Amino acid sequence: MARDPALLAALAADVLRRHAGLAPVRAFSAAGLTGPDMGRLRHLGVVVRPRIGWYLEPSAPPPAVQAVRVGGVLACVSAAASYGMFVPEGLGGRTHVRVPPDATRLRRSDDATRHVHAGHDPQIRLHWERRVEASRGWRVSPADALLQMAHCTSIRWLTAAVDSARNQTDGPPILSASSTALLRASLPANRVAAVDRSDPLAESVGETFLRLEAQDRCIPWRSQAWLTTLYRTDGLVDEWLPIESDGIRHHAGKAVVRDRERDAVIAYLGHPPLRFTHNAAVRETAYVGDVIERVWRRGR
Repeated sequence: MARDPALLAALAADVLRRHAGLAPVRAFSAAGLTGPDMGRLRHLGVVVRPRIGWYLEPSAPPPAVQAVRVGGVLACVSAAASYGMFVPEGLGGRTHVRVPPDATRLRRSDDATRHVHAGHDPQIRLHWERRVEASRGWRVSPADALLQMAHCTSIRWLTAAVDSARNQTDGPPILSASSTALLRASLPANRVAAVDRSDPLAESVGETFLRLEAQDRCIPWRSQAWLTTLYRTDGLVDEWLPIESDGIRHHAGKAVVRDRERDAVIAYLGHPPLRFTHNAAVRETAYVGDVIERVWRRGR
């Protein structure tokens, strides 16, 4: 007699929840789910089986399905992006996958029935590094994602990622204080500055790049400074020059009107802000730094 699908779905959902979205078949067996039960759940879309012996939550993003199918978990920039961290642009679209050091049975990311030698799948970038924290289901921990990014990107992009991982604007930080300390202790010496110079107040990549550029030029900078009880600026230079970086996320649509209203109020109170696009802040950082420094040195 067939069992109630709702009961089966509830059991499977509980297993996936306890395993952070990725569980081996033995975990479902231990919960009383049989092979035919799992087949029904796959048909109903309750679970996804990217690889024999493993099941994913249906809400897992496509890169996670690829990673598990290969034989690992999502890593580096791919894992960082899944957590909501800032990640570098234009990395070629490859999925970054962390595999165990002794992994020998790797599969193609688009076909779990086909074996592939390490490095021969053009859609995948493999990571063999040791973990400093346990993986979280289908992805490495935030600290491990950032640690892997240290080998894949520039110090400024890494700092931007750390900024976003420590930011608390939309809720608890992605990277806890203890994980931040562990990350710092594990980073190569030439990447420790990404933690030391990070600022959890930063809300965009552009802000991070402009802050670091200003600091490198010994220009006084304060992030997310309040100018009135209603208005704050992305960065305040020397306590008088407001700097704005217009990212797509927070400066589109109705936000444009709000920005213009704020600019008018700030200009009335003292000095109009210097406003730069995301593209200029990230790709023409030295030029933007020249502009900021010239205006700053000219004085009020």
